[in-house]
Amino acid sequence: MTPSKQAGVAVVTALLIVAIIATVASYMALGQQVWLRQAQNIADRAQAEAVINGAFEWAAVILTLDAQDNQTDDLTQAWAQVLPPLPAEGGVVTGRITDAQGRFNLNNLVREGTASPEDVLVFQRLLQNQDLPVDLVGALVDWLDGDSVTQPGGAEDVDYLSAEKPYRAANQPLQSVEELRLIKGFNAEIINKLRPFVTALPQPTGVNINTASAELLSALFAISTTQAQQLVDQRNDEPFKDIKDLKQRLPADTPLPKVPYDVRSGYFEVDVAAMFGRLQQRSQALLLRPAGAPIRILWHQQQLVARPGDGAS
Repeated sequence: MTPSKQAGVAVVTALLIVAIIATVASYMALGQQVWLRQAQNIADRAQAEAVINGAFEWAAVILTLDAQDNQTDDLTQAWAQVLPPLPAEGGVVTGRITDAQGRFNLNNLVREGTASPEDVLVFQRLLQNQDLPVDLVGALVDWLDGDSVTQPGGAEDVDYLSAEKPYRAANQPLQSVEELRLIKGFNAEIINKLRPFVTALPQPTGVNINTASAELLSALFAISTTQAQQLVDQRNDEPFKDIKDLKQRLPADTPLPKVPYDVRSGYFEVDVAAMFGRLQQRSQALLLRPAGAPIRILWHQQQLVARPGDGAS
C-alpha cells in the first residue's frame, strides 16, 4: 500500500473513532440527564406526598376544632374556606374541604337490602331536574340490592352477563361514584352531569341542608329550583340553626320529606394539589368525623401528573 493510501486509511479511521467517541459521549450525557430528571422527579414526588399528608392532618385538625366550637356545619365556617396557594420548600400546595353530606348519597336508595321508596322519589326528582331519564334509578337499585328481581328499567345479572365482556351486578353499596359507569344506562356524560349532586358513602346518611345545592334542595323538598335558590341565598347569609329554623323558611304548606336531613355532617372530602418541580400531584380523601371519636381516613386516592414539557418521568 502506498504512503498516500495509508494516510487516507488513517484519516478515515481517525474520523470513525472520533464519531464513535462523540456518539458514546452524547449517549452518556443523555442517559445522565434522564437519570438526573428521574431522580429529581422521585424527590419531588416524595416531597409532594409529605406535604399532602400534612394537608390531610390540617383538615383533621380543622374539622375537630369545628366540632368543638359549633353545633352545625355550614359554608361560613373555617373548614369550608378554600386553602389559598401556600408556598412550601420548592413547591406550592392548595386544598379544600367539602361536605360529602351536601350531596345525595346514592347508597341511600337501598336500605336493609330493599329499595327505599322515599329516597327513590328524591333521586327521581333530582334526575328530572337535570333532564335525565328517571328509569336510571331502577338500574341503580338493582345494582345495589341483593335480590335478582329486575326493577322497571333495571338490570340484573342476566343483562350484564350477556355483555361483550360479561360481569355480574355488584349487589352491594357503591364504592365510589365512578362505579356508575358499570351500570346499565349510565355513561360518562350522565355521570359528569350528576357528579356535583351525588356521592357514595359507606352507610345511610342525611342531607346537610346548610351545604346542599339548590338542585338537591329542590329534589329533597319537592319545590321549584327558584324557591330552592331563594333558600340557598338566605342560608348563605344566615345558615339554618336547626330543622325548626328550616321549616319557618320553607314555602307555606311544603310537605316535609321522610328521608333524613340535618344541619350537621360526619363525612367530608379533602382535595389537595401539590406542585413540586415538574410534577403536580392531586390527592383526595374521605374523612369520617364520628361523634366523640378521632377523625378517620376511609379512603385515599391520588393522581400524579407530569407538567407539560417533561421528557421523562
